[in-house]
Order: sequence, then structure tokens, then C-alpha cells
Amino acid sequence: MRGLFGATLLLAIVLMGGCGPKDEAKTTGSEAGTPEKAAKPLVVFAQANSQDPWRQVFDRDTKDAAAKHEGDFDFEMQEAGGDSVRQIGQIETFIVKKPKVLLVSANDESVQSAVEKATDAGIAVILLDRSVPGDKWAAYVGGDNTEIGRQAAAYMAEKMGGKGTILMIRGIASAAPTRERAGGFLEEMKKQPGITIIEGDDCGYERQKAQTYMERFLQSGRSFDAVYAHNDEMAIGALMAMEAARTPKKLIVGIDACQKEVVDLIKQGKIAATFKYPQPGPPAIELAAEILKGNPPKEKRLILPTEIVTVENADDYLAANPNLAQ
Repeated sequence: MRGLFGATLLLAIVLMGGCGPKDEAKTTGSEAGTPEKAAKPLVVFAQANSQDPWRQVFDRDTKDAAAKHEGDFDFEMQEAGGDSVRQIGQIETFIVKKPKVLLVSANDESVQSAVEKATDAGIAVILLDRSVPGDKWAAYVGGDNTEIGRQAAAYMAEKMGGKGTILMIRGIASAAPTRERAGGFLEEMKKQPGITIIEGDDCGYERQKAQTYMERFLQSGRSFDAVYAHNDEMAIGALMAMEAARTPKKLIVGIDACQKEVVDLIKQGKIAATFKYPQPGPPAIELAAEILKGNPPKEKRLILPTEIVTVENADDYLAANPNLAQ
């Protein structure tokens, strides 16, 4: 009996001795020469919508820029479909994931609260295209909408000889670019006492809404000589309504210059001009990469340049911008 007990005890000791070191080796991978790979930092993008051509190019260029840094950080994107409540929820979900950088193209200024919440959580927030009130964000990247409005006004005033009536078709009422594109335009037009401005409806930067609005406006019988639309989609919508009604040719100016269609219409003489609104995605991605390296933005606002596209330079513009939306 004593011999059986001794053999059992010896077997238990051998088994314990054999299992112990192997289990320990499994739990200390670094000692075994297989260290765990550190998680990459996260950069996220809350996009207002992906519906119009300019934003579709915006999405593509931003993703392409982020792909060049796939070894440096992970990238995620959500688009809100033009719904501010939805975008706020998406930003709050992003905050839970603890990204290092949050890119936001705000649907409208009501997104300010979510932007500030992200900043309070220690996330570097970069605003793209559309700003929000206050300064609780790391940087803004985009064009100068006020200056674009001024340039559009100066161009139209010259073409009209300082006389006539302009119908202004507005974008989203609560979005900063709408206010700025209108503000710069009206500010410059104060220098033109011979020009009257009709401040038209907000058409949400959408072609169909602008077309419907122009149809109603034409039915009203009000006289006008030119159209200033806050983006090209609305300029094209207004043109379609006028062509359907066989309205005499008007001077039409838009903003964005991101799609081949509008450049072709300029070449055909149907739209007079558009002003390029530069894509903020790639420079914002580079700014995010610098932030991850410990290099904060040198400037609070990174303003990207614009340019006018007319029949005189339309071919050159197409050649220099082969990736315009079709």
C-alpha cells in the first residue's frame, strides 16, 4: 500500500513539473520571441453626406490619401446622409473608440456640441469644408467661401456691365458655406448700385430642388438677368428648368468645379463660370499624420486656394484635373 502511495505521489510531481513551464511560456510571448503587435492609432472621419458629386470626390480622395498611411494608422469613415442628429450620434460612437484624430465635415452648425465633446475627450478634431461656431477644435481645412463669394460677385458684375438683376440660389440655410458664399457675394455687390439681388430659396445644394425652385420662379414672371448658385449642382438644376421653359439665355455662375459635366456646359456656353472649391481631404489626412507624430498644426486655419473656370481655360482645367466626377 505504501509503495502504491509513493508511486502515485511521484507521478503527480512529474506531471506538475512537466506542465508548469510550458503553460508559463504560453503566457509570456515576449520571452518566447513572439511579442504582441502594438495596435495602430485610429483616425476617423464623420462626413456630412456622400450624395452630391463634390462629396463623392471628397470621399474618394480622402480614402486614397488615408490608404497611403495604412502602416501608420487605421482609418474609419461614416457618412450621415445629410442628417445632423445622425452625424452627432456617429461622432459620439467614434468618441467611444478613442481615436487620436477626428475629421469632421459638419452637416450644419448644430454638430458643434459633438465636436466640443470630442475635443474635451482629448481627441484632435480637424474640421473639413464646413466650420462650426467657437474654437474648440484643432484645425480647419478648406476653402475661403467668403472670398469665393466676392470673386463670383466681381466676375458677374463685370460681365453684366454693372447693371441688371441676379437671382441667388442658396444652399443649406444652417451650413456655414451658405452664409459665407452669400455674405461675400452681397458684400462685394454693395459696390454695384446698378445691380439688384434677389435672395432666392435654400435648395440644399441639390440639383432637383434647384430645378423645382426655378420652375416655380419662372412661373412667377419675375424678371432676372443672371443666376448665382451656391454650387454647381444647383446651377445645373436652374439651367435645366430654364431650358425646359425655353427661357432666354442667362448668365449662370456656380461653385465647386469638381465634375466634368459642369465644365462641358461651360464649354458649350450654357454656364458662364464656376469657382473651384478645393478638396480638403488629402491635406487633412496629412495634417492628421503630423499630429500622430507629435507635430500639432502650425496654423488654426489652413485655407486652400480657388480658381475660376470659364470657356477660356476649360480645356486646360480638364487636362489638369483628370479625376473629376463624371
